[in-house]
Amino acid sequence: MSSDLPVLYPLGIIGAGQIARMTHLACLKLGITPRLMAEAGDDSAALVAPDAVYGHPDALSAFAESCGVLTLEHERIDIGLLERLEESGVIIRPGTTTLRASFDKIHQRRVLLNRSYPVPVFAELRGPDDLMDFTGVFDWPVVIKAARASRREERSVWIVETQEQAMRVMSEQSHRQLMAESFQHIVKELVVLVVRRPGGHARCYPVTEILHTDGAVREVRSPAEIGPKIAAEAKDLAMRLADELDAVGVLAVELFLTNEGLIINEVAARPHNAGHVTIEGSPTSQFENHVRGVLDLPLGPTWANAPATVTVNVIGNYEGTDPADHLADALAVEGVHVHLYGKSPGRGVKLGHVTAMGDDIEQARDMARRAEAALMGKRP
Repeated sequence: MSSDLPVLYPLGIIGAGQIARMTHLACLKLGITPRLMAEAGDDSAALVAPDAVYGHPDALSAFAESCGVLTLEHERIDIGLLERLEESGVIIRPGTTTLRASFDKIHQRRVLLNRSYPVPVFAELRGPDDLMDFTGVFDWPVVIKAARASRREERSVWIVETQEQAMRVMSEQSHRQLMAESFQHIVKELVVLVVRRPGGHARCYPVTEILHTDGAVREVRSPAEIGPKIAAEAKDLAMRLADELDAVGVLAVELFLTNEGLIINEVAARPHNAGHVTIEGSPTSQFENHVRGVLDLPLGPTWANAPATVTVNVIGNYEGTDPADHLADALAVEGVHVHLYGKSPGRGVKLGHVTAMGDDIEQARDMARRAEAALMGKRP
């Protein structure tokens, strides 16, 4: 075991993107120095962790030998490899049963359906006949999804309205396992974050609402304006699911609020983009509580620090604007919290986020949007 790691808390993080970066910073706050397994030297977390290890995922067994507990920030790794490591005695949290339900969306849907959780109607797409059978019953539009995450920033969801569009997606994505889902008429898109220890003790953050632009999460609002009944139902569903999946650390449950009620969209067994709002919005961020959970340490409080908190993501544009060049302008918007990930600017790249708290959602959103506009060189 590496001598520079605290004896009691030898944590290894697989992945080095912005999720790992914020988890790494949360570790340092607790006096814990985690090890990171990065893919490249310019990975967001690798920039702030000089001792990061670089290597192909196949080198994971050597990395695991230097860590007491492994956790992951992404799903781009062979679940079979993780299962073999776990069988050999490596402690992986959450465990591979939970991870398989998170990694593989088809498996996830089957697990949830078998346990009577509300999910969209779905089918595996092994070829054109499967698509025709599905659309013959449920008609268009149809949602096509990749069952597994692939390269970073690679698209994984397509809403198609015709057979021609669907066949084009299936042809272009023939190297990936695909699934079809019935299209949902969404009132709001929600995320519930549950954090859980190995013994079962769990806490739940306020339900958040997420808003998308061009397929990317643009804005997170906490708490979601859904009323106490729906909020309680969403939290109860997520807490029950965390217990049934034996989750450890953060479990993010993405929900669609429809006219018929709540439907589970996806489940992620790691800190989630929607949880960035918890860094300032709660006494203990999702990142710190994930560390506490996977190391079986007491969980921190998860209540809201303010009546309303809004996070706006900073997304790269066509012009290649670098938000670091406009940092002073954003910081001039008093009351906002700016987080930049150190990434090279590029269209569609998530470069950072800003968070603001206020007496209501409109006030917090206005502050956060003005800061985000300033970072991108626009007049607030």
